[in-house]
Formats: sequence, C-alpha cells, structure tokens
Amino acid sequence: MLVLQAFLWLGAGTAAAAAPPTLQVDVIGSGSVSGSGISCGLGSLSCYSAYGSTASVTLTAAASTGWTITDWLNGSGAAICGSTTTCAVTPGTASTVVLELATTGPVQTSSFGVSLPTGSSTTRQGTVSSGSTTYPISCDQGGATPATQCSLTVVQSSTVTVTQAAAAGYTFGGWGGSCGGSGPSCSVYLSGNGLVSGSFPSTSANTLTVSVSGNGSVSGGGISCGSGATCDSPEPAGSSVTLTATPASGYVLTGWSGGCTGIQSTCTVQMDAARSVTATFQQQVQLAVTVSGAAGNYVTGGGIGCDVNQTCTAGEAPNTTVTLTATAVGGATVLWSGCTSTAGNTCSVTMGTTPSAVTASFSGGTAPPIATDQLSVTVKGDGYVTVLVGSATIYCTSAGGSGCTATVPANSSLTLSAIPASGVSGDFQHWFGDCSSFSTTTCTLTMTSAKSVEADFVGSSTTYPLTAQVVGNGTVTGAGLSCSSTGSGGCSVNQAASATLILTASPSFGATFTGWSGACTGAGTCTVSMTTAKTVTATFTTSTRLSTTADLSIDVSGGGTVKASGGSCSNSQPKPKTCTQKYDVGKSVTLTAVAAPGAKFTGWTGACFVRTTTCTVSVTSNLSVGATFTTPAFGATHEPKVVRTAHRFEVTLYYETETAGTLKLVAAHSGGAVFLTKTETVQKGAGHVSLVVPKSGRYVFTLTIGKHALRWGIPVR
Repeated sequence: MLVLQAFLWLGAGTAAAAAPPTLQVDVIGSGSVSGSGISCGLGSLSCYSAYGSTASVTLTAAASTGWTITDWLNGSGAAICGSTTTCAVTPGTASTVVLELATTGPVQTSSFGVSLPTGSSTTRQGTVSSGSTTYPISCDQGGATPATQCSLTVVQSSTVTVTQAAAAGYTFGGWGGSCGGSGPSCSVYLSGNGLVSGSFPSTSANTLTVSVSGNGSVSGGGISCGSGATCDSPEPAGSSVTLTATPASGYVLTGWSGGCTGIQSTCTVQMDAARSVTATFQQQVQLAVTVSGAAGNYVTGGGIGCDVNQTCTAGEAPNTTVTLTATAVGGATVLWSGCTSTAGNTCSVTMGTTPSAVTASFSGGTAPPIATDQLSVTVKGDGYVTVLVGSATIYCTSAGGSGCTATVPANSSLTLSAIPASGVSGDFQHWFGDCSSFSTTTCTLTMTSAKSVEADFVGSSTTYPLTAQVVGNGTVTGAGLSCSSTGSGGCSVNQAASATLILTASPSFGATFTGWSGACTGAGTCTVSMTTAKTVTATFTTSTRLSTTADLSIDVSGGGTVKASGGSCSNSQPKPKTCTQKYDVGKSVTLTAVAAPGAKFTGWTGACFVRTTTCTVSVTSNLSVGATFTTPAFGATHEPKVVRTAHRFEVTLYYETETAGTLKLVAAHSGGAVFLTKTETVQKGAGHVSLVVPKSGRYVFTLTIGKHALRWGIPVR
C-alpha cells in the first residue's frame, strides 16, 4: 500500500512585528461613512482597515433621507468632530470612530449579539469587542472572570463592527452567524436583529491519520488523501474535523473504521487526542429499479427514491444486501420481481458482482387527499401579523379580510411574527388563542388541528390601503403585496396606520426597472409611511429584441477544469481563464470541477453556493461562476513508480514545487535506519527524481526542499 504524508517544516521563530495602525467604524442610524480603506453603512461592510502609517484619514458621512448627523465619537465616547459631514482621524493600535445619526420619524430597534462557547476554563482564550464605550461589546471565551457584555440594542439600519483578539496559546476559529471568514473584524448591517459567533481553539495540535483503502479520496481539515494512501495532519487540540469521502468513478464507500463508523459520506472526528480513521471503497454494482402503477406510489432504499413510471439506478457495494421499501397509497398493492426475497412491501436484493434489476408494479387503490387545517388570525390595534405559509404569506391587520386566513398542510410548523406599526417592540401587548402561551413578538404553532390566533397592539385599529401598480414586465413585493402587470390579486393590502413599510421592484428577465412614482420616487427600494391611503407605481422597460438565450461565464483560477454540458473550460496558467457559453433561458446546467494533477479544488464563487465539486445553476439570465484551484508549495503529482531490473529496483517520485532550490531525497528502511541519500538542484515547476535500491523491502522515502517535505512509505518487491 502506498503511504503518502505531507509535512510543513517551520524554521526558528522570529519576533512578532508591531501591529499596524488600524481604524474601525460604527454607523448608528441610517447613513454611511467613506474614506481611505473605509466604505461602511447601508449594506457596505468595509468598516475596518489597517494602514501603513499613522497619517490622518479623512472620513466623509452621508445621511439617508430624513436623517441628520448628530455627532462623531471616539471609542471612549468623546465628541471629536461635531455634526460636520467630514472628520479627520488618526489610525492607531485600536482606533474606533462612531458616527451617530438621528431622525424625527418613527424608528425601530435591532439587537446585536455575540455568541462564544461557554465552559469552565479559567484561562481567557479570546475576546470579541466593539472598541466603543458608548455602544459596548466585550465578550470573552473562558477566563476566571470573563467579560460578558455580549449584546446591545441600537437603531435599526445601524452598522456595528467588532474585532477578535486571541489570547496567547489560542487562535481564532472563524466567524459564524451574520459574518463569515476568519479576518480580524466582523461588520453587520442591522436591517433586523444580528448575531455573530466565533471560537478560540487552542493552538496545540493532535495528529489525525487517515488511510484510504480502495479507489477514492478523503478530504477535510488538513487532510487531502488519495487512493491507497495514508496521510497525517496536525489538527488543533479539541477541534472537530469533518472528513468527506469521495469515491472514484465506479466505486462506492463501503464504510468508515477507526475514529468513524458507518457508510455516510462524511464523518466528524473530535481531536481530543491523536485519532486514526480508515475509509474503504469498493467497485460498485449497479441496481436498477423500475416502478409502474398509479401516481403517488413510490419505492425507496439503497440510495434510490423512485416514483411510478420511472427507472432509477444506484451504485451499490458488492456482497451486500439492499432493502427496498414500497410505499403504496390508497390501498394499492405491490408485486415485486427480481428480488432475492420479499416480505409484503419490502424487497431484499443480495448484490453480487454483476448488475441487478428489480421491478415494482402497483395496482388498485386511490390516492388519499392531502390533510389540511385552517389558520385564522385576528389583529387589534396598530400593528400587523405575518407568517410564511408555503409560497404564500399571511399578512393580517385589524382590517381583517382574506389576508388573515390560510389553509395549510396538517402537522406543518409555522412561526407568526407580531410587528407594531411604531417599530417599538413594547407596543405589542400580547397573544390570545392558540398563541396565548407566548410572551414575545413571535409564536410558533404546529398545525395538528385548526388554529385561531389574536394579536393585540397599543393604539387604534385604524388601517389605510396600500395599492401597487406595475407598468411593464416585473413585480412589486413586500408588506403583503405581490403585484405584477397582470394584477395577480395581490396589488392592494390594508396596512396599519403609521407603519413604515419597504417595497421591492423586481424586473422580469429582459426587463429593466426604471423607477417609482406615486408615494415613492427613485430607482431603489420604496419606503412608505402609512399616514393615509397610498399608491405606488413601478415602471419597467423591456428590450424590443429580447433574447431567448443567456450567457454563462465560467472563470477558472489555478490548474483545473470545469465540465459542463456545453463544453469544458480548462486552465493551466497562473492567470485566470474565462470561457463563455450560451444556453437557452431557463436551462439547468450542471458544472463539475476537476482539479489538475497536484492541484486541489478550493471552492466556487458567483452563482454557485455549494461546497461540493458539482454545482447546478438555472440560466434565467446572464450568469457568472468561478472555480478556484490551488497548488501546494510542494506536493506530489503522481503515484510513485517502482521498476525492477535484474536484482535492482528503481523508484521514481513525482513532485511539483513553487520554489527553486536544493532537493534532497532520503531513503530509509521502515524501521528508521537511513539507507541512501541523494541531492540535486531543481527549478520551479513539475519534476521527478529516481533512486535505485538493491534489494526488496519496505522503505520510507522523504523528499525535502527548503522548509517543505513529502514522505512516502513504499513496499519494494
């Protein structure tokens, strides 16, 4: 068995460089701040920047309509620039600037929170903080007396920035929740409540060893292990590493062993000690299932989910038994053929080494109706209740009407939200009926029967109609509206008096949104304050030469190929390559990322949001997808080759390096004694090196260049 291990050798430590001067910005209220390295507020999240010097940076503020600048503050809460639109500040070790804005109109508040793991550690592992005493966040993980200021309440539309700092011996594990990545800062635009999470694991490491038996690969953490290989990686102590098993074409994962069990494609290993895991792959055998009969009947099992009038296939592990289950509706019966044995609605198939075929024929019976229950909502006072029901939304005010009832699938789970028109959560009084046990502004119901709910708000039960009109091809949505140029029955909804509502205009394919008229103007989102009956009009224009095709652009960075039904896009150069292919509008296209030898697929960008090597997109308009492949500084490109000549054995190792230098090869018996060494000068790029050993046995070959090393364990015979 080939053993492949990759190590990174680090040289002696050097003194840490002084931290660069930084600047972080908060925007409290609806507005934005811009300047060198900063673009913060109203959805822009570049609110933290490091600088090469302490030269003064001029920040410029812009207030949203209806808002005014009240003050600039530093991290200690002291006023620094008054109500001017510009403010010159000096970056420092931890410089914080807060722009405060105010409005005379109604406002809503949002909560912002930080979630860090809790535990009994008396050692502080790390802190997430805002750097502001006026809007404080100071949240610790661990510590004898940890700081626990982990949340605050601010005006909605604010942008809040926090930074992380790991204690000595710990590292930052990355942002979660409303933020992503592992950078020093996290900024959140609070259009609603926001919550970020993080953790500070120990920098000490335990070794994770992964062995691959058969044709497949395992990746995750610092592991990237191919067929027949054994790979080691140091993982942070106490961390959780998720490994993913990917069978080679025509193979199937037959099980994990060691630190993982089961046949699922992923397994999670807790690195509280050194761990070893083995993934076993075997050549798959095809199982085909054909289903016939009335609609509603289906067969499942062995990775197959097959409806009537379909033939479905799956690759199964050889020498295993697959159990198929027929789900018959309305009293139907099933007749099996091709099974090893049957028992009522189940079929057992013993898979050998050749393909198997099974048929399931349903007869008789009638499909039962889908069970439903009715949800009824009543509102009293100045507010509204909304809840998503399938693809529709209940949007109910004190005016009542069709927006206050819905027929929903039985046993479905629904979350109702009570929203005061003032935007002040305290103006919601209480729930009655089936939500009476809930004390917050949300209520979750399971529809085990018909449900009736009442929500009471302060204020009168006055409502005003909000009417939308659409000119051209597009839709207006929001506040219970769903209106197109054909009317669509959702163009007028009664709204709670004084409510501030947001509407969105979405053009159809080939159309362009040109602007609002009536109660709104401009070409952005529409914000309406319901002080009286209001009407808005959204206008869309459509090209007279509307295309029936759209472009899918594929950007490939690094060494790899993206395969698609319209052709492949390959790149072998450092510079990214872009390929464009036309598809019929509405076509579903499956993209597959295949790394070049020695490279690794690291992720999609653009219209693909999955983490797997396969992504499917629907080409409803011009789209762009990016695939990124990376090449390690020093990595293996092919499996070693062993050639026997007479009584000698020539072993050839294949590699690729990003740096030129002196390559050293050391061959040792598996017991550890050095047997042979070889040194040669190599250039950047792919290459190979050979060494002759005079007798058979198990050897360990170590190949080094600079601080990087590769290691193979090879049986020579």
